Amino acid sequence: MTIPFKRALQLGAALVALAGPAVASSSQVLWYSIVTGTGAPVGYARVEFHDSGEGQERVEYQETTLREQDARPTRVSERTTIRQAADGRTLSIVSDTRVGASLTHVEARPRAGAVDITRESPGGRSAISVAAGPQVQFDGGEKLMAAWDPRVTPRLEFDSFNIESMAVEHVVLTPLTGYGDNADGRIEVMRATYDGLELRGITRMTLGADRGVLAVIQPLFGTTITVTPADEATALQPRAPYKLITTLMMKSPFRIPATATQGHIRYRFGFRDGMAFNLPQTGEQRVTQVGGAAVVDICDGCGPGLASDPAALADARRPTEWLQTGDPRIKAIVAPVAAQNISDARKMEILARTARGYLGDIDFAGHFSASETLDRRRGDCTEAAVLLAAFGRAAGIPTRTASGFVYSRERYHGVSNVFMPHSWTLAYVDGKWRSFDAALPEFDTTHIAVTIGDGDMRSMAASGQLASILQWQAMAEVRSRPVQGR
Repeated sequence: MTIPFKRALQLGAALVALAGPAVASSSQVLWYSIVTGTGAPVGYARVEFHDSGEGQERVEYQETTLREQDARPTRVSERTTIRQAADGRTLSIVSDTRVGASLTHVEARPRAGAVDITRESPGGRSAISVAAGPQVQFDGGEKLMAAWDPRVTPRLEFDSFNIESMAVEHVVLTPLTGYGDNADGRIEVMRATYDGLELRGITRMTLGADRGVLAVIQPLFGTTITVTPADEATALQPRAPYKLITTLMMKSPFRIPATATQGHIRYRFGFRDGMAFNLPQTGEQRVTQVGGAAVVDICDGCGPGLASDPAALADARRPTEWLQTGDPRIKAIVAPVAAQNISDARKMEILARTARGYLGDIDFAGHFSASETLDRRRGDCTEAAVLLAAFGRAAGIPTRTASGFVYSRERYHGVSNVFMPHSWTLAYVDGKWRSFDAALPEFDTTHIAVTIGDGDMRSMAASGQLASILQWQAMAEVRSRPVQGR
């Protein structure tokens, strides 16, 4: 059994923080190494500063190479150019992300009260505007960090624009260690990002006594990625392609029998570093808070489902930047199924099989929209979830995407009895929310949802980060007791 998946390494905010306050002169180039938790180099980054006629221009570049089994290596690179006026105002942010031969170009231009964003990819061009008040930071919060004294202000909070998610996020910085814990004045800081009240990302940073960032550690499911300053030779040292799949696996505390995957499993999770967050509740997943832990029950009908009021269902039918239900190809594919006189659940089952037919080649790199997936005819579970969600909405069925992890008993890339990141689709069918998996043969009780979204990269990438702070405490099969006298 193959389980396609991917999680993008979103290190843009890390590079901004590392590069920021230390730079005092123009035409400067800073280099960084990107390594795993074991110290193996997986990529590099550089930041260049140039004076321009308007002010200053900062160019951030990062590159990694991915390879799985016998597939050809895939180079993943991102180049972001930030142009600032002489008074420090951000004039524009331009990001070019290349995954193999596929290029995505995003431009963001701040104006009074908003940011105008255009996105061009093989799937087409789109434009949106995002509200952004005068308090929104476009430098990753570097100026605020430079003046931050945690002894006076234990929590540094601000709103920050993220070009990768094309959204404004709320950022909270809290120290994990005090000044007295390290003789040289270093402190460990947790950087948490929120979408409203929902935790969407966590990053560890090591700050020096001068508030300069010495290292950035990105927790992921099963591993960590660290960005540290380096010289050019170290940053560019030869490295083997990064085997993402085998790295992002976590050995299961227990071997789960096949019968339990179709029954009822109860999980219990604690949280690391006091970073508790609310796991979502789906039609199959019920979450109960017990003494600081999350007890998660998964079975057919265990959960209350997502919101199902008229406004929530209407929102779950709308097109988005990732679910382009207005694409003529999507309409043509879905129309014959939508017209059938069958239940919505049956329609989703047919659409799931249809979606699988457009994912002939497995590709773990990048994150692509429904329209882009139709162009590429390749992807993994994230593209499968996004494509099925778009198909469902085009048929008039409310859908969301779920991301978390799933269990595999079979040997996969040399490893068995593991949990690994995964994404699937939720649909409101026949009066209730149900899960549908276009990447695997069926949905089972080892699908643990961590985030819910609309096919967007932010919610899917967040699941890998948030899963890294879950602590397995218990897992058990729940069986019905026989009734006396029967």
